[in-house]
Amino acid sequence: MANKSTIFLSATSVLLIVYVSLFSVLQHSGRLRDSSLKTHETRYFDSIENDREPVKTESSFNARMNELEAVNYEQSIPHSRVKRNSAEEKEDELQELPIIHVITPTYKRMNQIPEMTRVANTLKNVKALHWIVVEEGNQTLPEVKQLLTKSGIDFTYLSARPYKNLNTSLKGIHQRNKAIFWLRKNVDLSKDGVVYFADDDNTYDLELFEEMRYTKKVSVWPVGFVSRRQYQTPILKNGKVVKFNAWNTENRKFPIDMAGFALNTKMFYFNPQLYFWKTFRVGYQETMFLEICCLLRDLEPKGNGCTKVLVWHTKARDPVIEHSSYNITIQASNNQKYELEKENERVPSIRKSEKKSRS
Repeated sequence: MANKSTIFLSATSVLLIVYVSLFSVLQHSGRLRDSSLKTHETRYFDSIENDREPVKTESSFNARMNELEAVNYEQSIPHSRVKRNSAEEKEDELQELPIIHVITPTYKRMNQIPEMTRVANTLKNVKALHWIVVEEGNQTLPEVKQLLTKSGIDFTYLSARPYKNLNTSLKGIHQRNKAIFWLRKNVDLSKDGVVYFADDDNTYDLELFEEMRYTKKVSVWPVGFVSRRQYQTPILKNGKVVKFNAWNTENRKFPIDMAGFALNTKMFYFNPQLYFWKTFRVGYQETMFLEICCLLRDLEPKGNGCTKVLVWHTKARDPVIEHSSYNITIQASNNQKYELEKENERVPSIRKSEKKSRS
C-alpha cells in the first residue's frame, strides 16, 4: 500500500513539473521578442553607465542583404480620403493618420529658445505629430518645457548625459539614442508611423512632413546648405535612387544628411540594433545607421522626385550682445569680437569722408 502511495505521489510530481515546464515554455515563446528587446535595452543602458559598447554581431554584406529581404515591411493601406462632414468624423480621420515622431536634440545656449520657437511654430501646424525633445545634460530646462507646453504640440521632454571618452564630433548620438529607446518602451513600433531626426537649427517646410507621412521603409529628399553646397540630394534613374550629389560619396554607401531621411517605425521593430553606436566613425553617422536596416533600392525619393528642397540648414550664429550704457560687448567668440572691432574702425573713416564731400 505504501509503495502505491509513493508511486502515485511520484507520478503527480512528474506531471506537475511537466505542466509547469510547458506553461513556462509557452509564456516564454509568447514574449520572446519583447524579452529579447528588453535584454538588448538593458545591455545598452548598462553600457552607458559602464562606458562600454555592447557587442555588435557583424555579418557579410550578402548575408545582411538576404536578412533584410526576408523582412516584410509592407505598410497598411492608407485610409480613404473621403470628405468629412462632422467634427467627430474629422477626429476619426486624424486618428487614422500614421504618427510622425520628430526627434530633436538640443542644448543650452543663447539662441536655443529662438531656434526652438521657430521649429515649434512649424510643427504645431502638422497633424498627428509627436515631438521628442532631448536636452543635453543631467536634467531638463524649465524655459524649454514652458515653450513646449505653450506650443500645444504633443511632446515628450527628456534629458541625456554625454557619453564618456567619446569623440565630441559624434554630436547628438546620446540624445538620439535616448529618444529611440524611449520609443521602444512606450510606442508600438509594429504599427505604421514615422521617425524623423530634426535638429533645432534647421528650417522646415510644412510640405516635408506630409511627404514623409506614408514612408514604407526609408524616404529621402534634398537638403539645402550642406557642406558648403547649395543643396545635397539623391540622384534618380527611372524613379529609383542610384547615387548621390554629396560630399564623400566614394566612401559612404548612404551619403545622406541627418535631415534628409525618415524611417517607418517598423524599421526599429524589425531591427533591435538600429540606433547610433558609439563606434560609428565621425562624419559617417547617417550611412552607418542606415546600413543596419536598409539597402539602396529601399530608398523612397520624395520632394517631387528629389527636385524640391523642403529643409535647410539655417544655423544661426551666436548673437553679439552690447551694453547700451558703456558700449561693452559680451562676445560669444573671439571671431565675433574681431569683426565688431573692425566694424567700429570703419565707421569713423566713413564719417570723415562724408565731411570732406560736404565741404
